[in-house]
Amino acid sequence: MTEEKKVHAYQTMMQRLGELTHWNGLRQHLDQAVEKAVTLEELTREEAEHISDYIQRDVEDAAKFIVETRQDLATWLRFDINLLEERILNVFQKMVDHTQLELDKLADQAEIATHWKTGEITGVGSLVCEKCGHVLQFQKPAKIPVCPQCQHDKFIRVWND
Repeated sequence: MTEEKKVHAYQTMMQRLGELTHWNGLRQHLDQAVEKAVTLEELTREEAEHISDYIQRDVEDAAKFIVETRQDLATWLRFDINLLEERILNVFQKMVDHTQLELDKLADQAEIATHWKTGEITGVGSLVCEKCGHVLQFQKPAKIPVCPQCQHDKFIRVWND
């Protein structure tokens, strides 16, 4: 596939994604865009999957940057956003916004998952009592007890260097 055809395919998939009226997740929509490109015989399956991977990489990178830095898309792009073709910018912004929401949800879930409680099962490693700092070490998966020093029931994971 020529570079020109790759760029055109990227733009076409972006436009199709921008026409969506609801959002169920980036990968699902990219898979639909792949199927449409293949069905319309615009691209081979392999070509369409490569293009969708490029789009996913770009959108996730932009969303991750925005989530982590709380800066805007223009900063991520590192050039004047007015230089972008308006319709491509709108599609990209829409996907980044939705992907950012997905990443925010994952970050919230990860924050919740970073706390371990008495009664849960944990794998090998060390947990530190949030209240007194006592370290519980697990040589094998086990049920988490209350802190033997202060009877507290919440812990955080400690990774040894």
